[in-house]
Formats: sequence, C-alpha cells, structure tokens
Amino acid sequence: MTEPEKRPEAEPTPRASVDEGLTLTVFVALLFPACMVCLFWFGSAFSALPLNLLPGLAGAAVLFAVTTIPGSGRWRPFLQKASTAVAALALVVLAVALGWNAYRNSITIPNFPEVHLDADLYQPFSGDSQIARLEGEAALRFSGEDKAPILDGEASLFPLCAAMVNAAYSAEDFPDYMGGKIAGPYFNTMGYYRSLGIEEVDIFFDSAPSNGAGFYYGEWDTPSWELEAVLLGGQGLVFFTHADNPVEGLTRDQLRGIYSGTITNWAQVGGEDIPILPYQRHWNSVIQAALVRFMGDTPLAQAPTEERRYLSGHGGEYLADYRNSPGAIGFTFSAYAPQLLEEYHIKLLAVDGVYPDGEAIGQGDYPVTDPIYMVLRPEARTEEMDRFIAWALGPEGQELVARAGYAPAAKIEQ
Repeated sequence: MTEPEKRPEAEPTPRASVDEGLTLTVFVALLFPACMVCLFWFGSAFSALPLNLLPGLAGAAVLFAVTTIPGSGRWRPFLQKASTAVAALALVVLAVALGWNAYRNSITIPNFPEVHLDADLYQPFSGDSQIARLEGEAALRFSGEDKAPILDGEASLFPLCAAMVNAAYSAEDFPDYMGGKIAGPYFNTMGYYRSLGIEEVDIFFDSAPSNGAGFYYGEWDTPSWELEAVLLGGQGLVFFTHADNPVEGLTRDQLRGIYSGTITNWAQVGGEDIPILPYQRHWNSVIQAALVRFMGDTPLAQAPTEERRYLSGHGGEYLADYRNSPGAIGFTFSAYAPQLLEEYHIKLLAVDGVYPDGEAIGQGDYPVTDPIYMVLRPEARTEEMDRFIAWALGPEGQELVARAGYAPAAKIEQ
C-alpha cells in the first residue's frame, strides 16, 4: 500500500518580527503624546533649549516604526534601527529638558508673592500663632453686641490685619475670624474695590493704589461711591540677591541707579565683575507700584524678559521671573521675606547701612518703606468703624503696627 505523499510543512510566519515592530510602534506612538504633553506643561522652560525639534523627532520615530510592520523588504532592518535611534534621541532630549526645567524652577521666585506668606502662621485667637501681640489687654474690645467692622487686607498685610483682630475682637463672639479667614472671603487688592462697594468688607488694609487696582476696578461698572484712605503706617520694600554675592548692602542712590540702568555691573558697587540683572514685577503688581514710588522722578529701565514658546502657538517676549543667579537682584515686601529666605538661597540687602528686619522697620529706621492705608467708604462709616480707626491710630494700635514688623504712621513720608 502506497503511503500518501506528505506535503511540505509551511514555514512559520515570522510572528516575532511583526510583534517586535508592533511593540516598537506602540512604544513610540505613546512617546509622542507624552513629549507633547510635557512640552505643553513645561513650555516656558523648554523655550530655553532647542526643543522645537522634539515633536518632529517623536513624529519621525512613529513614522519609521509604522513603516516596519508591512512587508519584509530589504529596508526593514535599517528602518527598525532608525526608529529605535530616533526614539532614544527623543527620550534623551526630553530627559535633559525635564532636568533643566527642574533646575530653573529651583532658582525661580514666581511673580506671585502671596504664595510666600503662610497665613496659618498668623491666625488670630490661636495660642501657637506667630501673630504680634500687645503686652496687656487692648483698650478696644468688640463683643457680639457691637456691629464690629469687617476687616480685610492685601496678602502682605495679613499679619497686621490678623494682629488687630486678635487684639480688638473677641474669639467667642467672632469665630468666623478663625480657621484661615479674616474677612470671610479674604479678598486681595484685585477685589477690594468691589468688596467695599457691596459692603462685604468695611475696612481694607492696602498699599497705595497701583495701576493694577485701577485695572481691576474697571472690571465692574463705574461705582457711585467714593473711597477714603487713612494712613496707618508703612511696610518695608526689601531688596535681595544671591546668598553668595559679596555685596551686603546698597544705598538708595545705588538702587535707583541699578533700576534705572545707569549701574549695570556689581563691580560698580563694590562687588565682583558680574553684570547686574535687576528683575522687576508685572505692571499691575502692588510691589511694582511700590518700586515706582521709590524711584520717584527717576525712570525705570526696561525689565529683563525671556522668550517663551507654547504648543498653543502663543509665544514671544515675556517679563522674566526672578532667577537666582549670582548677578540677580529682586525686591518684595518685608512680610514675604522670612519664607523666601527659608526657601531660596538668597539674602536681604541692607539699605543705607540698615538691615531690613522687623525691628528696624518697626522702629522706622529702615529707609525704604511704602505707605499702607485703611481704606473705607466714607458714607458707610459707623460708630464702631470710627472707634476702630481711632484705636488703630492711637498708642496701642501703632505699637501693634511696630510689633508686627511694620513702620508706624509717624515714620512715613507721604
């Protein structure tokens, strides 16, 4: 009996090669959106590197990988190696960019200083609070039977506002002032005009109005009310630089020279031969407005800028955030200084030989202070508001101003 002829077995399909190509394709396809997402979130930092090539590199890797799946032509090995190389290069570029971004963040002080004030440290009616206190009971004490004024203030004046609440208000009768709230919603400068107008706040502790105040004021209809500003004291405008900078202090004239552009090198003020980078704030910042007032008739030089590119298509020259390089100099309000000193490798500069600590500012010895006011609507004044204002301007109130690290009103030149 003749055995049936065996048919030759078909050669196995090169499944492994297809799977390898598919795996590589999925890997690189996922790499591309990851690169794009990272570029979006860290776009401002990526702009410092030639990373416009990054999406193109990742896209090329996807293209190369896709071409390796169909067929098994003679170009297949080359395309597989090329796609792997391009993907590896994209990963290296991404890793370098993320590392550079992390470094830049570590030396960057954002232009939003209120993040550098921990309000939990200055809560009224708290035994472990760092709030300033009088030695004895205050002569003014509001109880639940009084229509006590609702207080609020800009972020840099939170410690002072909270100290006055702690001294003149009763914890039992005013529990809403506890737990992170001073005046309920705790407005800042951008919203205080509105808060006063709709009577959510009676007295607002504020710096002299900035350009930004007028800008945000315009977001609402033209008001039919007037505002009154009563001088309460002043807060220090302090200047800082890299902690390793050998310069320990500057004069007011030197500071004006730096920010007007006539002094451009630290060697001109006794330091090393390093160009000065005088960083500024946004035009609508109350701190920038304080610098403008300090400069007087001396015009400010152009602030440092940096180029930023984003996936949305937007880009161009933007105001640079403070980068803590050896040549940098910046400024802020004194209330923000303690936390900045803890978080960054910086130091405060003495001005005219006076170091800007709370004692020097409270005694009126520090020469660069910016006025602070109690702002209110005159037609909305009540007897309780008059009592509070009189107390705040009296011996106890002004002592509390000094104890909180602000300059008393008598020391402020308007």
